[in-house]
Amino acid sequence: ALNLSPNYFAALEIAFWLLGAVENRSWLHVALALPGTLSGCVLMLTASRLLDGLALGEEVARTLGINMGRLRFQISVGLALAVGGVVSVTGVIGFVGLLAPHLVRPVTGALPSRTLIPAALVGAILVVLADTFIRLIPTSTELKLGVLTAFLGVPLLLVLLLQPNASVLSER
Repeated sequence: ALNLSPNYFAALEIAFWLLGAVENRSWLHVALALPGTLSGCVLMLTASRLLDGLALGEEVARTLGINMGRLRFQISVGLALAVGGVVSVTGVIGFVGLLAPHLVRPVTGALPSRTLIPAALVGAILVVLADTFIRLIPTSTELKLGVLTAFLGVPLLLVLLLQPNASVLSER
């Protein structure tokens, strides 16, 4: 790839950020990301019951009196704050948001109100386990966390894409 960055190390930092990692992070990084991340989580948790209604379908949700415009805005802002805060510190660690809910749904069911907190906890545990595994593998250069989560996530994505009649509500 062509590197047009005036500083080679800046381009290298960008490449490492795109691969995702939690190495060389401190509590200062956590403190910087925490306000936005917590705000986003609060917005998502306050919308969890409304998401249950939306899981029944948009028309049913409207019939239940859910303001779809407000819900979309709240979910969009909540996700942007929560994910943006974390990604600003760790970089892009792909497929965690795909793996965690699907690992949790057989236990919690498909309702978003029951899935949000366990999926967040499983996602955090998954990242810690993957990071530990990455650090234990003897390699000449350190493997990045996003690479391992991609190896785990791509097969799940393929399974989900190849499942006939996959539905959010079919797991109830």
